[in-house]
Amino acid sequence: MRPVVPLLTGALLLAPGAAGAGEIEAAAAVQRYLAARGGAERWRALDSLEITGTYAAFSFYQPFRLIRERGDRYRLDYVVLDSPAVRARDAEGPWGRDPLLFPEATRIAEDPYKAQYERESIFGLVLLDAESRGITVEVLGEGAVEGRPTTDIRLTFPDEREEIWHLDAETWLEVAVDAQIIDHTQGPQPMRRRTFYDDFRDVDGLVLPFQVDHEFGARLETMTVERVRLDPDLDDAEFRPPPAPEPTEEEGGGPAGDEPADASDPGS
Repeated sequence: MRPVVPLLTGALLLAPGAAGAGEIEAAAAVQRYLAARGGAERWRALDSLEITGTYAAFSFYQPFRLIRERGDRYRLDYVVLDSPAVRARDAEGPWGRDPLLFPEATRIAEDPYKAQYERESIFGLVLLDAESRGITVEVLGEGAVEGRPTTDIRLTFPDEREEIWHLDAETWLEVAVDAQIIDHTQGPQPMRRRTFYDDFRDVDGLVLPFQVDHEFGARLETMTVERVRLDPDLDDAEFRPPPAPEPTEEEGGGPAGDEPADASDPGS
């Protein structure tokens, strides 16, 4: 059971109705959140990140490796039903490999998966650079998640997608984040995904969750962090997709290209 944190006794936000209160309240909430996660300056000094641990889905428990680099370069290697899977983004955009959707490395060129991959790849803290990314922040007020008091905020992205963040009323760390996603294993309709964050730890000045649980429809995915490396030396090649496999003679082989298939190509 997730621990219950007592509600703050002091007023943290300006009283409703004050001049400019909406903007000031949002700015105050963002400042408290950034301070709780280690501070803006510490996050701005980060250039890369490597996280390893255990990923669980479909009742399979397997290792995962997540790497991030400034410039929104991103790669998550994990396992789905005993098969390797990748969600990634390099300088040219998102690509992935999923045994249930695109078993070969494939460029993700269309929504909804393109937007979902790009959202996952954002480097650092979303609220640190929200304004420069065209993301607006609005304080919704007090809330609760499983009996735990929260301050709720809404993030609206440039494409009008929204997320509701439930921040702990005392620590200002994420309790849960709600977003709309498409999951190909459960049908074409959008569904809510609630992501829970827990077991926050200080790693050389950065505060990171060591337990992340995604609940969406009938699905549950969990990521349990075992090791974090700050500013590892990452090779650009790690973020790029592998070259396309050489075609066999039976496939009529011409020269193999260096690019993966494109998910927007109905023949891929």
